[in-house]
Amino acid sequence: MAQHTDFPLHELPPSRFLASDSGLALGDHAQSHRISFFAIVWFLETGGTHHIDFESFPVKANEVFLLAPNQVHSIPAVRLPRARTIVFAHDVFDRIDEPHLRQLFLPFENEAFAIPAEMQAPLTHLFDLILLECAGAADLTLLLKYTTAYLTHLYRFGKRNHRVAGAEDHRLVRLFQLMQMHYRQEKSAAFYAREIGLTPKRVNELLREKMKTTVSKLLYRLMLIEAKRELYHRQHSVKEIAYGLGFSDQSYFARFFKKQTGLTPEEFRAGAH
Repeated sequence: MAQHTDFPLHELPPSRFLASDSGLALGDHAQSHRISFFAIVWFLETGGTHHIDFESFPVKANEVFLLAPNQVHSIPAVRLPRARTIVFAHDVFDRIDEPHLRQLFLPFENEAFAIPAEMQAPLTHLFDLILLECAGAADLTLLLKYTTAYLTHLYRFGKRNHRVAGAEDHRLVRLFQLMQMHYRQEKSAAFYAREIGLTPKRVNELLREKMKTTVSKLLYRLMLIEAKRELYHRQHSVKEIAYGLGFSDQSYFARFFKKQTGLTPEEFRAGAH
């Protein structure tokens, strides 16, 4: 997705990889903000909520959330909940060799990965190795190996998670990449099916089998996320947002938005601040 400056942007300091077990904030955590990096957040206590792309999720001990650049996040609390956090830059992410691990950061589904009780101590030891390396030589190659191992465990924990199911099929991995690039202009399953060498019917069969969804539903998800972001910041009129997302007229966009959220764009905008 294109980079925007409509929300406060939290950016990495000069370091390309950071880890912390004592609360890591790169800006005002309570205010909705975009991030310019990848983040792995392992909550250590239960209580309160946080928001990813305007969806609310409970903060629960031993649940892990993955965030990608350009997502909107906030933790509306005076104090940050205790968490083990890893953040890293685009070039570090690009060095993760396994496509199925990179796909875990797709924004189609933001549900947590729960760490089983028997794996909490082993993963704590793995995280401690990451902290130790960050505080010492900070060898990026070694940090990448540790992080890949961490993500591999999350992948195993999430076998029932739709992101994991989709990431196991290289054709769907490519589909997700194309959708993120073209969702504003291309709304038909035929376009994406052609690009990955399948029929529209087969693409939707795969999506239903692996993720219980369809091309149209995933496109709606991407458009809805971006519409909410644009409405929240108030920089553009509803008409401009509609055209920017590829809708032919404002009334069609308004019907789409209300069907998905139960609110008109104006009602969402009025209640978002």
